[in-house]
Amino acid sequence: MYTIEQANAWKTVIDEVHAKGGKIFIQLMYVGRISHPDNLPSHKKAIAPSAIAPKEKMFTLTGMQDIPVPKAIQTEDIPTIIDEYRHAASLAIEAGADGVEIHGVNVYLIHCMCRKRSVFTRY
Repeated sequence: MYTIEQANAWKTVIDEVHAKGGKIFIQLMYVGRISHPDNLPSHKKAIAPSAIAPKEKMFTLTGMQDIPVPKAIQTEDIPTIIDEYRHAASLAIEAGADGVEIHGVNVYLIHCMCRKRSVFTRY
């Protein structure tokens, strides 16, 4: 979740799940190098542990494209990434979610950083 509009749209779904007695958690993830700028709201390069392209293609609105070389993460990027997780989690809770889960496998950013003795442990 990036925006209040997304949270409001999810609120409709969450309210329906709750009305039927269910619980719902929102899964948060930071894509890392498996991303394409055309699929990101900012259209910026993805951040990854290293500036190494995955040599794969990804679907975008204009069709399949090569995934470009990501920006290598810098120590100064970490507080911003943490704040983005915090922001998404607060939007999920505002939408009425029962909780959040951080997705940390499949070469997304957290998975890659943990495999490299995460610098996140300093924060």
